Parts: sequence; structure tokens; C-alpha cells
Amino acid sequence: MKMTTFFAVALAALALIPTGTALAADEETSLIGEPIDINCYLGGGKSGEGHAACARSCAERGNPIGFLVTEGDAKQVYLVLGSEGKSSKDLMVEHMGAEVEVIGKVQSKDGLKVIVVSEVVSDDDEWFLEETSGAGSVKNNEN
Repeated sequence: MKMTTFFAVALAALALIPTGTALAADEETSLIGEPIDINCYLGGGKSGEGHAACARSCAERGNPIGFLVTEGDAKQVYLVLGSEGKSSKDLMVEHMGAEVEVIGKVQSKDGLKVIVVSEVVSDDDEWFLEETSGAGSVKNNEN
């Protein structure tokens, strides 16, 4: 309950910051990590493929979505916001529990790290239906 209150206060404070002020970042960057349900992650470290169904369900209900980046033993969690009128739920819910690449602008204010995501790239994006007449085969675009 304390974590939920903390994040409600943090999100409310973030909403009070005028657009285009201290959080503005100029360049897009790319991060590789896992979209997570912040409540479950902070409340017990729950993440990964085994927790994906729960994380999707929580995200669908509107829980805050984070992005967990792991480099060696170091971990960093970013709050995910959508850009260009997209919600974080619309961008991330189908990727919960999987490793993906996000492209966006990283921002920071008073210790809160945020990524404003413009694009999500996953391994699933590398597969597409080949445009041929007939059988509709599947082809990997890396070949």
C-alpha cells in the first residue's frame, strides 16, 4: 500500500510540471529491457516471462508501466510515458514480460527517470508475411 501511495504522489507531481520545462530532452535514445508492472516489481521483484500474464492484466487496468534495464548487476527502472498521443498501455501491454527495444527521450527530474516512448521494437517484429501470390508463406526479413 505504501508503494501505491508513493507512485500516486510521484505521478501527481509529474503531472504538475509544465510541458517543455525541466523535463525536456532533445535526443531520442534506444534502451533494451523489459516492460514491467511497477506495482508488482516494487512489491516483490516480479518480472519476466513467468509474470507476463499478470503484468499485462495489471497494465490493462491502468497500473503504471515501467521499463527495467539490466546491465550486469545494475538495474534501472524508468517510468514509461507514450509520445504523440499514445498511452504507455497502448505501446507496451503486448510486450510485458519480454525483452524489447524502446526508442524515445529519456528525462529525469528529482531522481525520477522517465522514458517518453515513440517506438517499440521486438523480436516478433522481425517476422512478416511474404508478399507472394499463393501460399502466404512466412519469411524472416534478416535472410
